[in-house]
Amino acid sequence: MNNDKKFTVMVVDDIQENIDILATVLGIQYNVSIAMDGKSALDIIAKEPPDLILLDIMMPEMDGFEVCRHLKNQPETKDIPIIFLTAKTDGKSIVEGFQAGAVDYIGKPFNVTELLVRVKTQLELSHSRREMKRINSRLEHLTIHDDLTGLYNTRYLYDALYQLVESSKAENRSFALLFMDIDNFKYVVDTCGHLNGSRALREIAETIMESISKPCYGVAYGGDEFVIVLPGFDKDQAIKTTENIRTRMKQTTYLKNEGCNVQLSASFGIAAFPDDATEARALLKLADQLMFRIKETSKDAIGCLSKTSDSDRAQPPSTLIN
Repeated sequence: MNNDKKFTVMVVDDIQENIDILATVLGIQYNVSIAMDGKSALDIIAKEPPDLILLDIMMPEMDGFEVCRHLKNQPETKDIPIIFLTAKTDGKSIVEGFQAGAVDYIGKPFNVTELLVRVKTQLELSHSRREMKRINSRLEHLTIHDDLTGLYNTRYLYDALYQLVESSKAENRSFALLFMDIDNFKYVVDTCGHLNGSRALREIAETIMESISKPCYGVAYGGDEFVIVLPGFDKDQAIKTTENIRTRMKQTTYLKNEGCNVQLSASFGIAAFPDDATEARALLKLADQLMFRIKETSKDAIGCLSKTSDSDRAQPPSTLIN
């Protein structure tokens, strides 16, 4: 458990004497918040959720069982550990307490040492669960995201693209994807260093994300290459989006905070479903080929297949294909 943080324990009891005793006992190790009825407790918890709740059962208007069930039904409070601290120690009440969602049940009068041990145990367990949840969430994120740029990775791309092809076929919808490769990026690395090269890729990823909105998404394909997937877009819309990315890049000075002040451009290749290809690999291959031809010729331009012929041609920097 993180000893640098002082955890908050809430005491909910309608008898002032009980609250005073518990506040004194718990206050040595923890922050203590109090409430003398169920409704007040819920109001306080909604504003400042505690790390653990010691909850009496027999209270006016709203008993402890109802308070517990309410908290366990709310996504924001369902993970707060609740210990019933009550004089109702019959078997039926104990069973009902655990069924309501409590993690422990302590009878009154209580032993102070036992109470503190149980509170400490449940706080440690709760902290461990939260930490494990955070780690799992991070690991899950990394399985489909690129750690450097925050964009999706190729693992996600291949799975999502195959699904998109199938759903687009079923719904008779178009989509487009574009391959993007940064022009003369080796010069940036050679001039500014590998670390700044990585920083530049992060900043380019930001440019991409500023240029698109969901359900569109960007992918860090490898090195200085990116793929942008545009569900529901036809070729004209894809060209417009690509022009937007190109314009934003030209308006952006990269590595400004590092004192390098780099201007960057990119070469693009666009492939559209179903006009250009109807399979995921074929679309990726075509967009890659069109982008590569731009790299070999003009750079800083967009390549896509003409609507009126099977041949491809490069699109000049500021001219759309008719």
